[in-house]
Amino acid sequence: MSNLDNLTQKILEDAKNKASEIVDEAEKKNRSLINHRVKEANEKKEKVIEKAAAEAQMLKSRVISSAELKVRDEKLSAKQEVMDKVFQMAKDKLSNLDKKDYLDYVKASLEKIRTDGRPTLLIPVGKMDQLKELSADLELVEDPSVKSGYILKDGEIVYNYTFDALVDEIREDLEGEIAQKLFEE
Repeated sequence: MSNLDNLTQKILEDAKNKASEIVDEAEKKNRSLINHRVKEANEKKEKVIEKAAAEAQMLKSRVISSAELKVRDEKLSAKQEVMDKVFQMAKDKLSNLDKKDYLDYVKASLEKIRTDGRPTLLIPVGKMDQLKELSADLELVEDPSVKSGYILKDGEIVYNYTFDALVDEIREDLEGEIAQKLFEE
């Protein structure tokens, strides 16, 4: 029996060793699996953090860009408002020419226009006395729609020499130059 006992003891020891090896192997695999999962989780965490940082940077850039555009638009709007005021001041100053300067302007500009027959000069209300001495070849008519300067009608041709029209006409040419002088930076 002792052989049988020895054999049984040997089988039990082998089984214990085998069980111990299996348990060790399972624990080793378990640790490896846990380490692998922890590594994957850390990698995912880093990617999420990187993505969030990139999105935050992009959002920050958009907000800054938007603010810069708004400031630029407001600045341009303010400059445009100043330009409008400058040209309105020019129109107002021209509209308030004294009698002599207004008469000189009308005479000088009429000399440059060739007319046929007897043209009609439409003038602002209240300017008739200032322009009485003009050529007898003109018919003077006060017109409430003419606020400044004058309009000359010669048959089908209409010459608009109102100060508003003249200032608006030269505005495009002068705007850049005036802006440069007003807003030198």
